Amino acid sequence: MRILSHTVRNTKPFLQRCLSTQVHKGIVLGLHSDNKLSSGSKAAISVAEQQHILEQAQALGHTGEPGTVQLMLNPARTQQIALVGLGSNKDESLSEVTRAAVAEGIKKLYANKVKEVSIGPMPCSRAAAEGATLGLYTFDKFKTHEKQEATEVTFIEDKDVATGKVCAEAQNWARDLMNTPANHMTPQIFARCVEEQLGGLENVTVNVYDKQWVEDQRMGGLLAVSKGSEEPLRFVEIIYRGHASADQVPLAMVGKGITFDTGGYSIKPGKHMDLMKGDMGGGATVAAAMRAIAQLQLPINVVATIPLCENMISGGATKVSDIYTSRAGLTVEVMNTDAEGRVVLADALHYTVEKHQPSAIIDVATLTGAMVMALGELYTGVFTPSPALWSRIEGASKGSDEPVWRMPLHDAWDAMLKSPVADLSNIGNKSEAGACTAAAFLRHFVRDSRAVKKQGTLARDQNNDESLPRWAHLDIAGPMEATTSTGYHHRGMSGRPTRLLIELASQLAKNPIS
Repeated sequence: MRILSHTVRNTKPFLQRCLSTQVHKGIVLGLHSDNKLSSGSKAAISVAEQQHILEQAQALGHTGEPGTVQLMLNPARTQQIALVGLGSNKDESLSEVTRAAVAEGIKKLYANKVKEVSIGPMPCSRAAAEGATLGLYTFDKFKTHEKQEATEVTFIEDKDVATGKVCAEAQNWARDLMNTPANHMTPQIFARCVEEQLGGLENVTVNVYDKQWVEDQRMGGLLAVSKGSEEPLRFVEIIYRGHASADQVPLAMVGKGITFDTGGYSIKPGKHMDLMKGDMGGGATVAAAMRAIAQLQLPINVVATIPLCENMISGGATKVSDIYTSRAGLTVEVMNTDAEGRVVLADALHYTVEKHQPSAIIDVATLTGAMVMALGELYTGVFTPSPALWSRIEGASKGSDEPVWRMPLHDAWDAMLKSPVADLSNIGNKSEAGACTAAAFLRHFVRDSRAVKKQGTLARDQNNDESLPRWAHLDIAGPMEATTSTGYHHRGMSGRPTRLLIELASQLAKNPIS
């Protein structure tokens, strides 16, 4: 290979030539803040090329700080290079820095019409694979023009890279489900998507139930919410048996599946109602996580349930002050029809606990605006009375770089859910602690028939009660959407916390909660 001169006397014209080039091959390489390329780079490029890149980086003022990207050409002018800043190689957040850096680098190459990109050695190969896969995400299914040809990405393959690609592809599928408008993502269509994606996977059973089954199961909450829509409800059950002990279920997940939420008669403001196509984000992320768990063949049994319906307005819709009877036998006064997510989740939680008797169960839901106000779009709020389960969720958060924050769960909020005419109200009787009272409402339904001593008694929430599983409620109303496109995030529905759920299952497979 002929090596061009390394000396750059006028950097701006050189940079312009780089940006206007028609070279359609590229590579993403990492630069640390000590002016060293990420270890292993010599496996991807020659020593002479490394020297050339470092000299160009210095001439262009690229210091390797996180979030910085510099485009340049290799000496033979046959390849575009995206040199991404990785900061210190001892940074505790190096995996997240790598994920974001690779995403930014590959996006710049994509924007510069590069059709073939290789990812050079990175300090965290799984994170690099996730960043590349998430960074190239687009949702242009309904566009008839302006579609750019897809970029082919290659890696130095290893087990971590393969895992990263599976996890990121799962998150991208969740993004697709959430971004799809409600007329193209009804409960029936969602259920078919799950069957198509998971039905053929090894050790997976997908059951899709209709209204008659829901009536037979006495799921009064799901029936009440679905009454206003002409779209038929569905209840999806995904069973993955990755372990020989088929009678043991270490983990169950329940995902809210409201495919569009008008708020019912407690109608939402028109502004931002378009985001309510993503109100099935809990169901989307749970389904996507189950797909990845099965593809990775994790040695664990996991069950997921997703109650699916629309929350609409019609002559038959549930009205404010209506009372229904839940599957648990508790009567609920509907004081706000826009607090429908907890209503459908309650029936699904009760069914999943009674039917599958999991050791731990988590529900995932775009549940409350109060959570958005409290934590914004970065953190998922976690409510759980179990220190052991919180420890595992926190560990999965660190392993996936999906931030979580533990929220308080106190018995005092039960008093705010009292109804003068029913066992419970579906909202608190004060305009405060909205996310907390929602979690308190759900807590009453995490029980099975062994915990019921009298029809209508409220479920206790004591971790030393063997009839009750460890339970956590994940409110993802904030992180359901990314409002800006930075790193591997794209403006629109985020598909979070899919990777956290996969990581949680992976960690429980290795070390179950005792």
